[in-house]
Amino acid sequence: MNKARKQGLLTKPESEYTEKEIQNIILLPGFSTNETVTEFSGRGVGMDVVKANVEKCGGSIIVDSKKGEGTTFIIKIPLTLAIIDGMEITVGDLVFTVPISTIRESFKAESSQILRDTKNNEMIMIRGVCYPILRMHEKFAIDTEITNLEDGILLLVETDNKSVCIFADKLIGEQQVVVKPFPAYLNKYKIKGEGLSGCTIMGDGSISLIIDTNTLIG
Repeated sequence: MNKARKQGLLTKPESEYTEKEIQNIILLPGFSTNETVTEFSGRGVGMDVVKANVEKCGGSIIVDSKKGEGTTFIIKIPLTLAIIDGMEITVGDLVFTVPISTIRESFKAESSQILRDTKNNEMIMIRGVCYPILRMHEKFAIDTEITNLEDGILLLVETDNKSVCIFADKLIGEQQVVVKPFPAYLNKYKIKGEGLSGCTIMGDGSISLIIDTNTLIG
């Protein structure tokens, strides 16, 4: 933490950082544990490049460090970049595909679970742990009649040691989908930076947008 503070990489008070967030500092651009810059190290370019390239492949990297024991880097990369196991959800008239590998559970919310943090952000309590809520209809400006948390469905997704509950209208079901890239002319809208990695054609001919969980909750 001292290194990160000196290098100006902290974005909130040190006391607010969780153990996982502290471990993930090593993945930030510009962070280095070296005191001096050499030909090979000390520039703060390394693990952030690894993380960026793993995420380009649809994968994720997890840091697990224990004092006196060592550090483990767990890299998860899909076996194929063309086909994924996805969970289909609806938000208004749109269908989204969430990679199954990032979903921990799905559930209906109860009013007793819903609360707000000190910054008035929506949170939900699950087995004693609070998670932020991401409303898909607000994120992508979608018209829907399902705005009450108790009426829709929540998916607890996790990537890079970050967890968020995605709020959608309903679940359609699980299926394997073929990932298709967006047309090149859409690149100017920076769609991938908004949490979408591509699309797929459903059995009925409709299109489902594929969620890039790393970017969506990163």
